[in-house]
Amino acid sequence: MSKEATHFRLALYLTFAATFLLYGVGLPGPFLFDDNFNLAPLTPWLAGDVGWREVVFGNVSGPFGRPVSMLSFLFSAWAGGSYPYQYKLGNLAIHLACGVLCFLLLRRLMARDPKLERYALPMATVATMLWLLHPLHVSTVLYVIQRMAQLSTIFVLASLLAYLAGRRRLEAGAHKPAIVWLFLVLPSLCLLGLLSKENAVVAPGLCLVIEIAYFSRDAIARRLLGIFYGLTLVLPACAAGLILLFRPHLLLAGYDLRDFSMLERLLSQSRALMSYVGLILFPRGSEMGLYTDGFAVSTGFLTPATTALSILALIVISGMAIALRRRAPSVFAGWFFFLVAHGVESSILPLELYYEHRNYLPSIGLLLMLAGLLGLLPNRVLSNTRIRAAAAVASLLIAVGFGTATYRQAVIWRSKDAIVEHAVVNQPQSVRAIQAKAISAINKGFYDVAAELLLPLTANDNPRTRSLTYIDLTSISCLRGRGTDPAWLDKAVADARDKLTIGEIQAVGLLLQSNKEGRCESLGPRRVADAIASIADKARAQPDDALPKWQLRYAAAIAYSRAKLWPETLVQARLAWQAPSTPEVGGLLVQALAHNGQRVEAEQLLASLEKLIDSHDKQGQDMLQSARAALSDNAAR
Repeated sequence: MSKEATHFRLALYLTFAATFLLYGVGLPGPFLFDDNFNLAPLTPWLAGDVGWREVVFGNVSGPFGRPVSMLSFLFSAWAGGSYPYQYKLGNLAIHLACGVLCFLLLRRLMARDPKLERYALPMATVATMLWLLHPLHVSTVLYVIQRMAQLSTIFVLASLLAYLAGRRRLEAGAHKPAIVWLFLVLPSLCLLGLLSKENAVVAPGLCLVIEIAYFSRDAIARRLLGIFYGLTLVLPACAAGLILLFRPHLLLAGYDLRDFSMLERLLSQSRALMSYVGLILFPRGSEMGLYTDGFAVSTGFLTPATTALSILALIVISGMAIALRRRAPSVFAGWFFFLVAHGVESSILPLELYYEHRNYLPSIGLLLMLAGLLGLLPNRVLSNTRIRAAAAVASLLIAVGFGTATYRQAVIWRSKDAIVEHAVVNQPQSVRAIQAKAISAINKGFYDVAAELLLPLTANDNPRTRSLTYIDLTSISCLRGRGTDPAWLDKAVADARDKLTIGEIQAVGLLLQSNKEGRCESLGPRRVADAIASIADKARAQPDDALPKWQLRYAAAIAYSRAKLWPETLVQARLAWQAPSTPEVGGLLVQALAHNGQRVEAEQLLASLEKLIDSHDKQGQDMLQSARAALSDNAAR
């Protein structure tokens, strides 16, 4: 091994150590958002109440359930119990493993670029250092559930290395080993990626980018690769097309819960992609974090005007990369790696508009592109000793800057309150951040503080935001026992939209909790129930089986039942009893039927619920007991 190679290997080792230490600061941080939902089955598993199969194969995230990711969480729970530290430590270990694969991939790709071949080792080393230390990845590594994205990335990178291995053998005429790599090893790795998180489906597309950028093809290669891409790209694309044609709801039903259309999402993604590019090249801690709901929807090419500019920039950069394909293949490969890696989460799928963790894999492509651009410099510049020394110092300074920013982000991630406060200060357009701070104040009993935080949102331009704020203000006033304005619920109904979201579920849930046991006598349960039912009635653009709609019907039924208004309870409970609803809805419907004298139907429904609910389900059994009691009480009258 040459002295230069030893130096670069040492630099990588030091980077891995620095990455571990910097992220280690944030490992004691809490679980966040959907961590609790996805990891909930681990608690009964640790207690011995359920088996490992229920944990690994019982997840409902994505069409495949992500069992590989759940198996890794199972291991973390076995190793360290239910504390967040062990899960985050596992994420950090995966991040370091991804760094190893990132280096191997970049070095091998750069070695195929005539402009970068001589500098593949130092450039791959620097690119990997920057990727490992980049502060944009904090929200992936220290957010437990984003291990799913990490595992997807690790299997995609392994798939690309398998493709290179098979492709080199095919190039050398070793057809049988090439077939093993391309048709056995690579698909197996892709499958593991898909079972970690579905965006691993981009792996064959990334293989095609690498193929076009770095390889030439003879007749045998064309035939073999034709079969490979026919199976891995064309066939899945046709399947997706048929689903969109005949069962579009399987992929697009989520738009029922969004405040934007498919076209608006696609327009918005042009701005999102250019924003990602800016944050990767020039990371700014003030713009990073989890609360990205302030990212505006593009409602047209000129609203906002940056939509058209972003689309133009994407076209220009793509055109430049295509023009440079032969002269600078790494520019082409890196840019289209970035775009294709975003091909799932920046597509027509009804996902939220913007999340920085989506750049965990794509950012590798952008670093490859930068290396390709440097390769366009004249050889006399690249080989100049002084310039290379200056470049090494500059790379070190950038790495230190990235590491410093990562450390600052990791410190913030030690506390949920710090994460929220960072968002409130730096992203004041984030309604969710303000609401999260208000909820934190409510949990601490600081009701006046929560109300002061929310009051400015009543003047927000978005009617949904105003509606949710009026509901929350009503809940706060009930919790503190004074100052309830009955007009707030009327205003909440007036601003209610024709589509409901998760936000309505959360706001109404708090309202039900705050109004429990007569804690808000100035309103009374009927007033609350009528308001909830009216908000659900206004959601005419949604089917009755949409999650937030039947949830609000169920909430209205609960409120009516508290007021002993059983005819109204029956109406709302019937509307809530949709195909995806839960047995708890059925239990309330049994009670409503019993109180309205419809005993036969109540008994039939109760019998079906008894078959559905497991005998070890304590909450379910309590619900059944309440339903039986309602039947018994009404039979005695």
